[in-house]
Amino acid sequence: MKTIFKYIFSVALGSIMLTSCNLDTIPTTYVDAGSVFGKTGDAEKVLNGGWNYLMETFNSYANPGYGAMLRANDAMGSDVVLNTKYGFRAHNEFTAIYGKGGTNTLSWLLAYRVINDCNGVLDNIDAAEGTQIDRNRIKGQALALRGFLYLHLASCYSFAIDKDPDAVCAPIYTQSTDETIAAEGKPASSVSEVYAQSINDLEEALELIPETYVRNAKHKIDNEVVLGILSRACLYARQWEKAKTYSDKLLAKNNYLMTESEYKAGFNSVDNKEWIWGHAQTNDQSNASYQFHYLDTTTKGSYYYSFNVDPYFRDLFEDGDYRKDMLFWATDPGADVESAAYVWMRNSKFRFRDIENQLGDIVLMRVAEIYLINAEAKAHLNDPDAINKLNDLKTARGAKTINTNLSQQDLLETIWLERRKELWGEGFSLIDIIRNQQAVVRKAYPEGPIDYIYTDENGQTHTLKKKTQGHRFFNFPDKSAFCPNSKYYLYRITDAEELANKNLYKDHPKLSIYTE
Repeated sequence: MKTIFKYIFSVALGSIMLTSCNLDTIPTTYVDAGSVFGKTGDAEKVLNGGWNYLMETFNSYANPGYGAMLRANDAMGSDVVLNTKYGFRAHNEFTAIYGKGGTNTLSWLLAYRVINDCNGVLDNIDAAEGTQIDRNRIKGQALALRGFLYLHLASCYSFAIDKDPDAVCAPIYTQSTDETIAAEGKPASSVSEVYAQSINDLEEALELIPETYVRNAKHKIDNEVVLGILSRACLYARQWEKAKTYSDKLLAKNNYLMTESEYKAGFNSVDNKEWIWGHAQTNDQSNASYQFHYLDTTTKGSYYYSFNVDPYFRDLFEDGDYRKDMLFWATDPGADVESAAYVWMRNSKFRFRDIENQLGDIVLMRVAEIYLINAEAKAHLNDPDAINKLNDLKTARGAKTINTNLSQQDLLETIWLERRKELWGEGFSLIDIIRNQQAVVRKAYPEGPIDYIYTDENGQTHTLKKKTQGHRFFNFPDKSAFCPNSKYYLYRITDAEELANKNLYKDHPKLSIYTE
């Protein structure tokens, strides 16, 4: 753990390195806490710095910040088709995360670096000069961000909590780390313990952040954001009553669902009224926008446009559902249509807000997700309102509603399908597969040719014969079939951590899938 925590706090001493993978600097023990956290405004700067570090740090062009984990989770699922362009191809074939490098290492380093920033705030905020209201709010925001990161660790580094509640997950740190603790390392906690830490942090944050607090930026954590993360955490931890309660409270505050025009606007602006939480981009802070080069598969000027759609995915949508209109065959953006060999199923859901400056804001939570959390929790509890919440979302999207005669299992499967359709590209695919103990499902699509119809710049319509492209990888690297609870689904504790932390597996043994 020494390799993780030998950092100075984020903004306080100007140590953020947004374009470097060299994260090892002065130990936190060398910093005078009084000078860093003397005022509440100083503590808030540390939190803001930690947030920017989390979202903006590159370790390679394919991995800009926390969004890299969102992209990786979808690339490893059932519904995203990766072309041969740069970015996330290894995730799609399940060699990236299992191999421990790239996104996997970035995930571990970012999580613990920012957890340590949060712990520094929590250790010192009570003595900071300022009002008690500000001290409480900042403490609550630090707890919420820490809880969010422990949720990431719980949901990505272990199988579903009900598979083995005592399975090893990741170490828990609740105090800023000095050299002694960093050198010794803490034992990894179980998945149950990490989920419990996440939920406890978030519940305490809910008590501390005033409902009247009005944030000045969409990334700031307010009461609604805490309720949303709590709803998500309790769902993943299979605490159905809590997931229902917190999502009910949030929907009582905010139940806005996008109009069709808003949905089709490009998923690129924190000004969208359905976004509960997001990360804004500006000309001066735009690293995270790089993710749109993978997501934006329809705009000329996007470099990689690699996140295409499984053609069978389109068949899951009923006619009249406007999300289906956003899925269509097309060649690469800006390509010579006549000479292009293939057409891909494109999704116009994500588009650069400003292609000239390559800007697009990052969505982290929407009201639609809360409807789906609420419906799923209530379905597990046999609450008849589950169908109402699901139908509210389907109606907003122009989709057909469902009747009340479904069995509990059929209703749950309908909700999980709706999550795939509504949240495509937002980073939930692999997590849903893990937490529901499901398997990736991919089926070969005929190459064609098909009649590809397009309109040129003069308004003339043409029909060409084109080959089609669907999934290219249909099993794991060892050639075994996709299955539930595969070792290839999990993010892995880094080699550096395993070598440096002699206490790592003291309380919970290493997963047998890695020792066989």
